[in-house]
Amino acid sequence: MQIQQLQVAYDARADRLLLRIATAQREEIGVLLTRRLLKALWPGLQRMLNSHLSRKMPGTRMAEADASGTFKAPFDETDLAHPLGTEPLLATESRLEPLAGPLCRIMLGETRARQVSFDCDKALMQALCAMIRGTVAKADWDLHLDDLPLPEVVTPAPTDIPPTVH
Repeated sequence: MQIQQLQVAYDARADRLLLRIATAQREEIGVLLTRRLLKALWPGLQRMLNSHLSRKMPGTRMAEADASGTFKAPFDETDLAHPLGTEPLLATESRLEPLAGPLCRIMLGETRARQVSFDCDKALMQALCAMIRGTVAKADWDLHLDDLPLPEVVTPAPTDIPPTVH
């Protein structure tokens, strides 16, 4: 899935963050993130951003963040299809997987139900984390993201499945 636009907003009625993903194929996927899931997911996002996504691949030059991405542009809702339905999925599990590039894959899903996965480079992960950080502050969740302990660095065997966060 090629991501064209991301938005993270606070849904006060549900007391959840709403991650909206718009793709280049003009599809929208909504994901509700609870405080509990975010508390478990955030350290992994930070570890991925500060380790795997910060690696320089041999023979490549690290690209600077794309200056065309801003937080000022409104989410473009024009003619979006909803392949997983119009109701956002309620993420109860997540998975982070390092990929070559350096890239990483983020999977968010309901237990044995709908799920979405997308790949992030460093610039996209930085943007996602900045949106989450800003929205958590607005949500007044008393969740101090910088105080959450980072997970230990574990080098999984090639056959190991990355841990799932509940």
